[in-house]
Amino acid sequence: MIILYPLLVCLTLFLFDKIFFLPIVVENTHSWKKIERSFYDYKEDLFNVMLENHRKFPERKVGVILGSSRSGEFDTEGIKKLLKNTDTYNFAAPFGPISFQFYWMERILAANLPISYFMVEVDPLLFTKSAITYSLNGSYDWKFVLFNTDFYRIPSANAWSADSNGFSVDESETFFLKKFFALYKYPIDPGAIKANNKEIEVGFIPGITGGITGKDHKRSFLEKIKEANRTLLGAMPNEIKFANADFFLEKDAENLYTTHMNPYRISLTQISFFKRILKLMKGKDIPVIFYYPVVAPALKVRMERGGVLQDFQAHTLKLIEEYGKTEKTRFIISDPSISPNWTCKDFVDALHLSGACFPNLLPILFSKEIRN
Repeated sequence: MIILYPLLVCLTLFLFDKIFFLPIVVENTHSWKKIERSFYDYKEDLFNVMLENHRKFPERKVGVILGSSRSGEFDTEGIKKLLKNTDTYNFAAPFGPISFQFYWMERILAANLPISYFMVEVDPLLFTKSAITYSLNGSYDWKFVLFNTDFYRIPSANAWSADSNGFSVDESETFFLKKFFALYKYPIDPGAIKANNKEIEVGFIPGITGGITGKDHKRSFLEKIKEANRTLLGAMPNEIKFANADFFLEKDAENLYTTHMNPYRISLTQISFFKRILKLMKGKDIPVIFYYPVVAPALKVRMERGGVLQDFQAHTLKLIEEYGKTEKTRFIISDPSISPNWTCKDFVDALHLSGACFPNLLPILFSKEIRN
C-alpha cells in the first residue's frame, strides 16, 4: 500500500490537472487578448469544411494558402477572378512556421482532393527558432510529432546543409507537455482571470464600456473565425485600409528586427520541413507558389543591412531550383517586391500590408502560368 500511495497521488494530480482543459475554465483563466492559438485550433474545423464541400461539389478544384498572418487576407472570392472553378482555403496562421505548413500540406494531399495549387510563404521570420512557439500549443497531432522527431540531432555549423528528421527533442517535449498537462499549456494568471471577467473599453474614450467582458469579446471573435471558415474558406479580411506614418514603420521595423533577427537564429527544424515540402511536391505536377512576402521598406533595408535577407533568399532559392529540376515539378517563385506591377505599398506595420493593397498582389502571385 505504501508503494501504491505515491502513484495514487500522482494519478489524482494528473486527473485534477485535466479540469483546466475544460472550455469554461480556459475562457476564464486564459487571457482573452491571446487569440493567436485560436487561429491554429480552428484549422481542423476548416479542414472538415474543405472535405464536406468536396463531397458536395466534387467537380471544383481546391487551392490552398499556407503561411503567416501576412497571407491570411487572401480570400477565395478574389482568387476566383483569376482561377476559375477553384475554391481557395486559407490555412495561414499567426507566425505560421514551415513545419505547420508541411503538416497541413501532407494531410490535404492524403485526402486525395483535386488540388489546383499550393501557396507556401517563405520568409526569414518563419525560419527562426521562435517561429514554432504558437504551433507547439497542440497544432499538430501527436503521431506527427512523435514520428517526426530528430532524437539524434547533431549540431552543425551550417544548418542549411545539415540533415534532420524534423523537430528537436526539446520542441517535441514542449509539445507533449502542453498536450497532456493543462497547467503547462494554460498557467493560472490572476490578472488574466480578472481581465476576462471585466467589461472592456470601446472606442477612444477612457472609461466607456460596451457592456461586454473580455471573455465575451473573445467568444464572439472565435465565432467570427468559425464563420469565416464557411463563408471565406478560412480567410480573415484586413479591414485596415490606411498607411501608417514612416516614423512608426521605422520604429516598428527596428523593434521587430532586434527581437527576432539580431542575432538571426536559424532553425534546423524549419529548414528540414522546408526540404520535406520540396521533396513532397516534386514530380506531382501541382503548381506550388513560393511567396516571398512584402515588408515595409524600413524592415527590408534593416534585413539587408544585417545580411539576413540576402543569405536567406540565396539558400531558399537554391533549394527550390535544385528540387524543381525534377520532371513534372511545377515550382513558381513569386517575389512581388521586385515586380514593377506592385504599386500599392501602404503598410499598417513593418510586416503587414494595408487591406486595400491585396487586390494589387493577386495578379502578381497568380501569374498567367498558374491561370493557364
